[in-house]
Amino acid sequence: MSIKYGAREFVDLGGVWKYKVDETDQGLKADYYKTGFDRSDWKEMKVPNNWYLTEVGDYDGAVWFATTFEGPESFKGKEVTLKFRAVDYIADVWLNGEYLGLHEGYFAPFEFNVTDKIRIGSENELVVRNNSPRDPTEYILVDNPFYQNTPMSKPYKRHWAKALTTIKGHLVDAMHRPGAMTSFRQDGNTGGIWQTVELIARGDVQIKNTKIYTQIVEKNFVSDGTAIVSVDVELNNSTDRIIETKLNMKINPKNFKGDEVLERIRDVQLQPGHNSFKLVRTLQKPQLWWTWDHGFPHLYSAEISVGEKGEYDGIVETFGVKKIVHDEATGHWYLNDRRLFLRGMRYFSSQYMSEITEERLNADLGKMLDMKINSIRIGSHLELSTFYDLCDEMGFLVWQVFPLHYCYSDSDELIERAAFMMREMVCMLYNHASIGMWSVFKEPKVYALPNPPNNYGRLCHIMREAAHTVDPTRWVHLGDYDEGVQNLMLGCCRPGEQNLKKTHIEPNIVEFGCHSIPCLESLKKIIPEKDLWPPNWDTWEYWGFFYNLHFGYGKVEMGDSLEEFIDNTQSYEAHTIKEQIEFFRQRKYSPVGSMYLYYWSDPAPVIGSGLIDYFGKPYKAYDEMKKVYTPVLVSLEWNKDPYIIGYEKFWKPNETFMGKVWITNDHHEDLKDAVLSWRLVRKDGAKAVLDREMILSVGSDSSQVCDTIVWEIPEDAKGKHQVLMELKSGQGEVLSKNYFDLTVT
Repeated sequence: MSIKYGAREFVDLGGVWKYKVDETDQGLKADYYKTGFDRSDWKEMKVPNNWYLTEVGDYDGAVWFATTFEGPESFKGKEVTLKFRAVDYIADVWLNGEYLGLHEGYFAPFEFNVTDKIRIGSENELVVRNNSPRDPTEYILVDNPFYQNTPMSKPYKRHWAKALTTIKGHLVDAMHRPGAMTSFRQDGNTGGIWQTVELIARGDVQIKNTKIYTQIVEKNFVSDGTAIVSVDVELNNSTDRIIETKLNMKINPKNFKGDEVLERIRDVQLQPGHNSFKLVRTLQKPQLWWTWDHGFPHLYSAEISVGEKGEYDGIVETFGVKKIVHDEATGHWYLNDRRLFLRGMRYFSSQYMSEITEERLNADLGKMLDMKINSIRIGSHLELSTFYDLCDEMGFLVWQVFPLHYCYSDSDELIERAAFMMREMVCMLYNHASIGMWSVFKEPKVYALPNPPNNYGRLCHIMREAAHTVDPTRWVHLGDYDEGVQNLMLGCCRPGEQNLKKTHIEPNIVEFGCHSIPCLESLKKIIPEKDLWPPNWDTWEYWGFFYNLHFGYGKVEMGDSLEEFIDNTQSYEAHTIKEQIEFFRQRKYSPVGSMYLYYWSDPAPVIGSGLIDYFGKPYKAYDEMKKVYTPVLVSLEWNKDPYIIGYEKFWKPNETFMGKVWITNDHHEDLKDAVLSWRLVRKDGAKAVLDREMILSVGSDSSQVCDTIVWEIPEDAKGKHQVLMELKSGQGEVLSKNYFDLTVT
């Protein structure tokens, strides 16, 4: 059944398709693509889908898909396009036995003109050879005692890819996935027609692409109160004649009430083939797009059509008016000329994207709002288009990283393919108001092998140039960890006993956090019962434990039982994340301007680094992070050298405990007549050793020391103590509650 939207008519070809796994890659020779080929022995699969989630399972190679459909009578005389929203990874496509072409890449939509190939009023046969191969790179054992002095057998010790060529980022090689950092790093392969397939009917003129650029107008470096909306419209005239018609645009408020409606009707002459036009209108009273915590994410809709009454083609695009600036001198961010501190989260909804629904995305983003997150970093993969729509609407600023991760080839041929896909990604996401910045590569300098490819010096620069050809306005970051960007995952990717106060800190902390073992219920779904306790370290490493990081960097003790081991890792992760957040926010703008936890949820059934495991169970870190990611935070800086986080803090009798009480205010309003109170108490009793309450004002968008606790520790003070802190507004609203644990021995 076809569905009509304006001048366009759609047929969704999703449903149950026939499929055949082609392990020996003989399908082409065996004529699988030909019309009338006997597919009676082929199995059935629902499309869209990712084949890992079906009976096909973890498979590398080609799978053939086929379906039949009736050519709608209403499509007669119209331009007909076959559109795939996304296929992972290579798609060869035939319609009625005729080859249409090939597309490489797992995330971008692609289409074919089938006007002269579709059979109107009768049956059509669509065949796809979907190849998701194992990357041919060699995996090499890392020659480093830190990685090799472990109890795992050789295949499960740390291995590193020599030079990947399959451009799938986290979906082909990364930490938290099946196979993890072993010689089996590509296990858990993704593949499949994982987004919708559509037939689209349009008139003789088709809108191929629209690019909406907005600018807040300035005069003498001061806003004049207006904004320009500039829309590039690419059209195709599929006839062999010149068509004189009208190009129409109407701009309306989308998610707010407003009287300002803009219209533009332009007479155009369309030559056969490709045509490009610009439409410009001025908003006299623009309503700006803000992150949710600094205002409202105002959105506009642009209705663009071709024809006297839009009879040829028409689309509706959503956009926002904003100005996002990366200050090169400080590394900080400005949104609409207001400095913005980014309390961020790295997000990866699933390794197997076809299982993600709008309902799931809504639930995750709703919880992020509840946790007061205002920015999301998408690292080395892409989310569903619905995700970016929701970020537009909810007011999350998105930092999008292209799917390159770790050690890729730097060959000319690889750079050509990657740069083309970079343009595809930026074109796809350009109009989203939520997109704030791009990165071209996730960790291009992170290698564990000698003589690595020169990704940063070669590939990354071409990727930046490719992004700028589509988007010359947003900041394009060459790749972690340069240009003011840093990973500080203490106890995970760096030693947990690192002295933070002697660590160089960059303005943008794009990865902080730790890792731990999921709860026993979830762990039993990952690790076979026989390998649980005592741990079979080969199995645990395969599913993401990282023996050397837990014990070498985190120095977490196992304890006497599996339950104790789980609790030890979760408690350590919770404390480490809490104290990293406090440390970075105390250094707000000195130099920290953004911070992103690694990450929200485990994207596969692995031992991960998320706040929530793959099965939806929270780690202990979830609640601890929620306490300290508030826009206003009271926290404590203690007097110890070295300054080590995550572990129990010890003092002795006759020493002096000193704690600086910090208040961090991310609001752009002063906190006037706020009430700060703190108590130093024994944990086994409610009586305060010291306490204080004071009224103070805290400046907007600031972090400052507001009081100092000094305790000359007496001889009889041995035991566990706690500093309890609370900040209330002048009206009595609790803005922040926090604690600090210390032990006197």
